[in-house]
Amino acid sequence: MKTGKTLQGSANLVFDVTHGVTDIVEGMYRNIAATPWPLGESPRGRAPGIAGFVHESIRNVTKGARLATDWALGRAAPALDRAWPPGPYREAAIAALNGVCGDHLESSGNTLAIPMQFRVFLPPRAQRKTAQEHANAGSGVRRAPMAHLFEADRRPVEVHPRALAFAQDDYAPGGRLLVAVHGLSMNDREWTSHQHNHAEELAGKYGYTPIYALYNSGRHVSSNGRELGEILGELVDAWPVPVESITFMGFSMGGLVVRSALHLAETEGHAWLGKVDKAVYIGTPHHGAVMERGGFKLQKSLTYSPYTAPLSALGRVRSAGITDLRHGNVQDDDWMHHDEHEEHSDLRRPTPLARDIEHYAIAATLSKQSGDRIGRLLGDGLVHPSSATGRHANPDLALEFAEDNTRIFYDLGHLGMLHDPRVMQQLAQWLGGRPGSRRS
Repeated sequence: MKTGKTLQGSANLVFDVTHGVTDIVEGMYRNIAATPWPLGESPRGRAPGIAGFVHESIRNVTKGARLATDWALGRAAPALDRAWPPGPYREAAIAALNGVCGDHLESSGNTLAIPMQFRVFLPPRAQRKTAQEHANAGSGVRRAPMAHLFEADRRPVEVHPRALAFAQDDYAPGGRLLVAVHGLSMNDREWTSHQHNHAEELAGKYGYTPIYALYNSGRHVSSNGRELGEILGELVDAWPVPVESITFMGFSMGGLVVRSALHLAETEGHAWLGKVDKAVYIGTPHHGAVMERGGFKLQKSLTYSPYTAPLSALGRVRSAGITDLRHGNVQDDDWMHHDEHEEHSDLRRPTPLARDIEHYAIAATLSKQSGDRIGRLLGDGLVHPSSATGRHANPDLALEFAEDNTRIFYDLGHLGMLHDPRVMQQLAQWLGGRPGSRRS
């Protein structure tokens, strides 16, 4: 994201935060001034007297400052873009913000909101000759030696909707697409962890062409799933060689986005579904994540006293994407008919695994062996193995993975799955070789 847009979006977000903090402080003053009982309903309306006037003045000043700052940064944007080009650390920070409040960024028109897109990673231009000399003829993408793959200046190139990479002479796409979908508050660069990238490793060994989805993970999972399916269909139509197969690899929330896209493709009859042979879910909270449930309980506990009720607004900052992780929502109907910030039971509609596709699930646990207390409580720190492998007490919600298509790794945390050699070995076992035939 260019520097001008980044600064404009950041400034607008700061003003949004200022407005929100003003509301919280005014609410605290109003409630304390009313001297209510420790437990019960909070008073309503503005703060009384001079306090209400002061807080309203702050809002008006903030509004004026927002307009002036937006105008100034808009004028300065071209010079800022030339002086400070974007880099991987900026992208990581923006992706984290999208995970936390991406729904707000989208609804407010903030330039920090990440649009759904597909990217590939090409070696720096200075290394083009080296990349071509070391090209793997069957891998599709011409890539440099592994040492060059992880350099910070490798070029992310968008392949949809303008297909810019197709015009590059160091990019030769193949027909076996490996679509990698990242998790919450992450971006496509973060598939690379500890100098390792599962997708690139699979591409180098088995001839896949890795395509990385980049999206606003603070939106509802079903919204991202719908858009993923739409642009995937357009990408397949525009692909310069015949698409032989599509294989999905989703990490954490990315697995839910994949399931949502597959469900909609079945429901709406998308043509690209016929190309999908396999889908692997790594640490995916199919039935919810531990941390989101804990965050909701903390937010709810603050509402019981008028002295802490205004602070509960901080809990409501959690994005739609995060609240989807409480139970593992993948359909619009899973969230549309209730307030996701209010307490409710699991209201999801059953969403079975898409038919005629081989589905695989990888889970992890901090336990060093089966039955350890820490694993029963925390799983991999974010997702419990029973959720990651689709098990559920309600048979309508349980996911029917084949017996040999799930694997649990011990003494391993959530993010560790991105570089653990055991996970890579399992992926190679499941995804290696030629495309799998679709089950009838």
